[in-house]
Amino acid sequence: MGKVIGIDLGTTNSVVAYMDRREPRVIINEEGGRVTPSVVGFSKTGERFVGEIAKRQMLINPDATIHSVKRFMGKRYREAARDIPLVNYEVAENRNGDAAVKVSGRLYSPQELSAMILQKLKSSAEDFLGEPVTEAIITVPAHFNDRQRQATKDAGTIAGLNVLRIINEPTAAALAYVHDRRKNATIAVYDFGGGTFDISIVHIDREVGEVRSTRGNNALGGADLDRLLVDWLAEQFKEEHSIDVSADKIVRQRLRDAAERAKIELSTAMETEIHLPFLVADASGPRHLQVRLSRAMFETLAAPLFQQTITECRQVMEESKLSPADIDEVVMVGGSSRIPRVKELVKEFFNRPLNHAFNPDEVVAIGAAIQAGVLEGEVKSVTLLDVTNLSLGIEVEGRRFAKLIPKNTTIPAQKVQLVSTVVDNQRAVKIHVLQGESALATENVSLGEFELVGLDPAARGVPRIEVKFAIDASGIVNVSARDGRGLQNQVTIRAPTGLSKLEIEEARSEAQAHEDRREAAAETKDLRFAVEKQIVALETFLREHKAVLHRQDSSEAEQALKRGRMALAKSTDKTNLEDTSNYLKRFAAHLLDKMGGVQLS
Repeated sequence: MGKVIGIDLGTTNSVVAYMDRREPRVIINEEGGRVTPSVVGFSKTGERFVGEIAKRQMLINPDATIHSVKRFMGKRYREAARDIPLVNYEVAENRNGDAAVKVSGRLYSPQELSAMILQKLKSSAEDFLGEPVTEAIITVPAHFNDRQRQATKDAGTIAGLNVLRIINEPTAAALAYVHDRRKNATIAVYDFGGGTFDISIVHIDREVGEVRSTRGNNALGGADLDRLLVDWLAEQFKEEHSIDVSADKIVRQRLRDAAERAKIELSTAMETEIHLPFLVADASGPRHLQVRLSRAMFETLAAPLFQQTITECRQVMEESKLSPADIDEVVMVGGSSRIPRVKELVKEFFNRPLNHAFNPDEVVAIGAAIQAGVLEGEVKSVTLLDVTNLSLGIEVEGRRFAKLIPKNTTIPAQKVQLVSTVVDNQRAVKIHVLQGESALATENVSLGEFELVGLDPAARGVPRIEVKFAIDASGIVNVSARDGRGLQNQVTIRAPTGLSKLEIEEARSEAQAHEDRREAAAETKDLRFAVEKQIVALETFLREHKAVLHRQDSSEAEQALKRGRMALAKSTDKTNLEDTSNYLKRFAAHLLDKMGGVQLS
């Protein structure tokens, strides 16, 4: 088995890491960076880019540059309404009711787009490690429901990865904290990322960490702070120039970039200037945006969002039956945790020191790598017990929700519940699996349903049907049911709006075909470079030694150069380029031999 990698598939940026003996290491991508923007771009010719190069085209091609796709993972289109204003590309409804992204008339599922990012991370890992990578641990926000977890796992499958486990982001951060520490502590993991917020309380007893409780908000992150600033900037521009730019996608993207930069600058400065020349033009000429934004103004605008995170902190403490005085340390995770006002509020609430020992952008991936090391057997000193983030149960008579596994139950876990028929002579029972906290079934998330058929006719309430509800270590739900005669049915609950096995396999085949084309294109590019280099070397040699070359040698050299240039003109013919490169090597060796060893370089 090759290396198992740990992946933090983030809303804004993604990071991949691995265990080097007993030490976690972040993998450097092909561009030399430690983080990879979670951005997929499509050119007008259909070419695909991922990462930094895709991010660069946001300003000129916002319709075909996909960012923050994690906000749409595992969601129906009707559930995505709140997130659509965050992006400038088109979000549409797929045929199965899912949210999907429309680019040049084609619909891409969030799983497919996330798989493109995962493929980029997989490729970076393989180049860095020098060996194939097929297995991974992938992190998700703690408040992701089963549909979103399954969608993430499907994305890994499409990318050609065997996803050994899905783990919560704050849990991964806690693993990084626990690694190689030998002390008892109760820590709070405050994870304020680009698209989501999580707070988890973890008790550590030397080598064992146990998550006591977890809460979160999947629609609260740095992107929401950026949107506040974009709206503010648009309003400032409207007040000054009486022009409403809110509907212009390219202008909105420029404002978004400026807002993100300003937000980052205000973490170290008290004031920043935002200057966007030639933002729009009208009959009177170009109009520019130039405003000053103070940290105080930013904190005022963002105060409601900051307070939402503290509200979640307060509620997680109540659920864990602890007080802030019981917390020994607060581990800060996620890029938005760097904001000075955020740090002040967290410190005020917990009245405890904030742990800045970890890079907030990398700690989750490091924790995932440690979990990979645990599964590989490299790390033996860490055990971390996670919990369910939402209650799981079934729909019962009266459209009520019967909880089988309550929220914050340690996983893996299982529970058996007896149910029965609701009418006389009922021959089948439908098991409707739900996730949430409401007593009403309709107010919870439907994970799926299946039927136990062939029951013996009997009065209502007589048949005794045993339903076993299990959650594995990745938080994936499995349900089975059987009656007293041994009749049974079993199903791994998959989101009713998720991809089918056939769709996943088709997407995986397409992704592999794209990867094969990418590798072939890279090989062709390398061959072109080799031929170009050989031509330049031969041209230089001819100029420097023209006086001593025989006429026949010069003629043969010109023919060799002509063949090389013709091969470059047919740039997509890999075989011709390879044959030409080999021919030029042989000719150079022959010419050098005749010249008595003169260097050709």
